[in-house]
Amino acid sequence: MSGDDYHVAVFGGGSVGLCLAAHFAVAGARVTLLVRDASIPTLRGKPITVTGLLGDHTIPAGTIALCDAARPTDDVLGADMLALTTKAQDVETALKPFAAAGTCPPLLLLQNGMGSAEIARQTVGPGAPVYSTAMMIGMVRGAPGEVEVTAQASPINCGALLGDATGLLDRMIDVAGAGFIPMRHDPAIRETIAFKLLFNCCMNPTGALTGQTYGELLENPDSRALIVGLADEALAAFAAAFDYRPAASGQDYVDTTLDKIVFPRGIKHRSSMLQDLQAGRTTEVDFLNGAVIRIAEEHGLSAARHETILSLIKARAATGEATRAG
Repeated sequence: MSGDDYHVAVFGGGSVGLCLAAHFAVAGARVTLLVRDASIPTLRGKPITVTGLLGDHTIPAGTIALCDAARPTDDVLGADMLALTTKAQDVETALKPFAAAGTCPPLLLLQNGMGSAEIARQTVGPGAPVYSTAMMIGMVRGAPGEVEVTAQASPINCGALLGDATGLLDRMIDVAGAGFIPMRHDPAIRETIAFKLLFNCCMNPTGALTGQTYGELLENPDSRALIVGLADEALAAFAAAFDYRPAASGQDYVDTTLDKIVFPRGIKHRSSMLQDLQAGRTTEVDFLNGAVIRIAEEHGLSAARHETILSLIKARAATGEATRAG
């Protein structure tokens, strides 16, 4: 299938959604961007621009179709792939219009943490293949339609976490090869998601609470020590649940893995969770540190540091809500 015969619907107008829509447009696919109805006038008539580590790309206004996310058209319902870039806690709400329509395209889920695949399958049923991803690419949305890529440590790894056939996924990846975001089929997607979860549950909340860049988190001895402790707890939980332990200890993980990921290309990146807190958006902490806590509890292990971090993030979010209300 050539790119211009392939239709990708991208749900979400945040940094990931805009960047992914631009990527598939560069690849030659037909792209529809699903956003809130109130956002359509803001985006209509504006180009989408992506700058930073994946190159500079401008998609002219009108190239990408816009659709109200709450009212997917028949064209969207028949898309070759629906890329869902919402937060994990918003997956069910986002997919309800598709469930109500009784049809849903194959799903590509781009959420942090663990749990979104199961929510998607429960919402839309077994008729739509569900594909999960692990993406270690940092993006920041600026003005409407503008995205900067600030960190990139891996391709977008894609796989069938729930066991769906992967032919439709491979077709999408073939089309995506002409774009600017590297994407690959990952048969070991569960382990790759766990690897990314380990990174995110160590870096995202600590960066959100301290305001430090990823480089500063690892250079500061106090935040570095906290990250080592968080990694210790997560590694023990993953070993018990998945027989998967990508590092011998938290110290080993920070010294031999995190440093190599962060310092070459992500030293200036700031946590997306910090961006969420500053913007008054709900964070994904329940699907990050919360997931580690649930896995640890199921296997009789302690995750005390993750419990503390989760409580602090929720307290910080509540403080921000109270401040804005006042």
